[in-house]
Amino acid sequence: MDIKLYGLGPTRSARVLWTLKELGLEHEYVEDRELIGSDELKAVHPLGKLPGVVIDGKPIFESVAVCTYLADAHPEANLIAKAGTWERAMHEQWSAFTLAELEAWLWVAARHTFVYPEDQRVTEVIPQCQEEAKKALGAFNDALSSSDYLVDDHFTVTDIIAAYAINWAKRTELLDEFANLTTYLERLSERPAYSLP
Repeated sequence: MDIKLYGLGPTRSARVLWTLKELGLEHEYVEDRELIGSDELKAVHPLGKLPGVVIDGKPIFESVAVCTYLADAHPEANLIAKAGTWERAMHEQWSAFTLAELEAWLWVAARHTFVYPEDQRVTEVIPQCQEEAKKALGAFNDALSSSDYLVDDHFTVTDIIAAYAINWAKRTELLDEFANLTTYLERLSERPAYSLP
């Protein structure tokens, strides 16, 4: 595979970078904040956002889609269950849950904290976002009370996808009451390919 990843440190491109490293895939990494919103990046991602990836000359965006595709394309690495299996359904479940029930709230809070210009921020929504994020963190915490990993009790790309958002919650000081998640992140950080900010 000829792979070019457009990314930037704390963005969701960290998921893709980690997946590439776990798979041992050579790639070109383009890290340049000035590319956000540029025509070059819009040729890969319609909104000019990161990450954007070009694989064998074809663009693909959205970190979960990219990571899932890469894991599927390299089944020998055992990073994802086969389509049609219960374990694959669990991958889809936790990936969707991560985006809808945790990351969405973290992203809204971030927008109203530092992304939007000050005159467009509605800081009153931040506590509500944090409470909703904690509900999702509680679900993850419960799931990891009896297993070290989210799917089939071994490390998979699902953990890369979820851990990015859980680590984001940690950086915003939302993990204090979720001991299993702290232990989970510590366990994952010991992997040689670990690439979260």
